[in-house]
Amino acid sequence: MKLRRPPRRGEAVEGPALNPGISDQLLRQGLGRIGLQATPAQLEAFALYRSELLRWAPRVNLTGFKTEGAIVREGFLRSLSYRVAFEPAPGIRALDIGSGAGFPGLVLKICYPEIDMLLVEAARRRVTFLRSLIRQLGLTGARCLHVRAEQLQGDTAHHARYQVAFARAVGSLAEVVALAEPLLAPGGRLVLQVGQRSAQSFAGLRPRLATLGLTAVQGESAALGPMIPPTKLLVIEKSPSAGSGNPP
Repeated sequence: MKLRRPPRRGEAVEGPALNPGISDQLLRQGLGRIGLQATPAQLEAFALYRSELLRWAPRVNLTGFKTEGAIVREGFLRSLSYRVAFEPAPGIRALDIGSGAGFPGLVLKICYPEIDMLLVEAARRRVTFLRSLIRQLGLTGARCLHVRAEQLQGDTAHHARYQVAFARAVGSLAEVVALAEPLLAPGGRLVLQVGQRSAQSFAGLRPRLATLGLTAVQGESAALGPMIPPTKLLVIEKSPSAGSGNPP
């Protein structure tokens, strides 16, 4: 992964002063807790990612995380917690629906370059940010589409294609399942971060999942730190023999 000098673009302005030592230490500690050891190039990539998020923040609404600590804990480490729900084998096709600032899709791509990652985002300025960051990081096998996820459902290039999909804060459980199910390959998984309210609504969704040939399990990652609770995940899996309930 080759890092490139950030372009001098008018749409991005300088953000708050950085404290890379503390942020890097927090990142390393969190990675250790979830069983990951980043390479120097990957740590450099995350440092650039942090810097760019803060630099763009005054002009573009990318994320609610406004400090380096929040970006590391809730952006980077929380995104990497999704790893417990799938196996990042070489060539696996992944889809991040409503990618926003790149959580979790772009973060996972940095640590697992073997993933073929498609980021889907409807907001033009966020797409501009994601494409700029992909270029700066020199990532291959990562791209961002300026499109709504609904528009992919009737496109044969995306229908039943992805082994794993992610969605973070893009709608209710029922809405996310309806968006992702036609795009999942047989045996594919939709991985969602859930809270208590989502867990409660999950029970009422079970009959709908069954009609689509989907099963679901709940799980959680390791704790990310002494004061950072585990990431609660809902993993919805499509039957290996299932077709899509919504053909194009």
